[in-house]
Amino acid sequence: MAREIMVKGAGEYELWFGIGRSKIRFSKREFCLVVGLKFGCLSNIINEKYEPVDGGIHERYFNNNPDLLVKALHEAFMKVEFKNKKDALKMALVLFEESILKGQDYRHKLPRWLLRLVEDLRTFNRFS
Repeated sequence: MAREIMVKGAGEYELWFGIGRSKIRFSKREFCLVVGLKFGCLSNIINEKYEPVDGGIHERYFNNNPDLLVKALHEAFMKVEFKNKKDALKMALVLFEESILKGQDYRHKLPRWLLRLVEDLRTFNRFS
């Protein structure tokens, strides 16, 4: 049986469990090792005022709709003729982020900063 225990000097983002006679730590590091996701510095794009990227997927496929839902993104991804392969990749990444990683309902409004972030794939890959 495992149970959470309090360990003196444990970090703020650590959980400790007693398993048998052993103390086991579960922190951000172990989480990232298990799920394969990264963590670190977050792009400041989240806090900036949203400005659509000229020629970006939000403009090109959704007319900069401020109330874009996960459902609309999914439908577009399945039906649209993409102008280039990068647009398909960008849309797939946003869809994966919202639907799989975050588990958002199809009625959830997409965060506009995410549509801006995906336009810079290098920064997006550091974020996700």
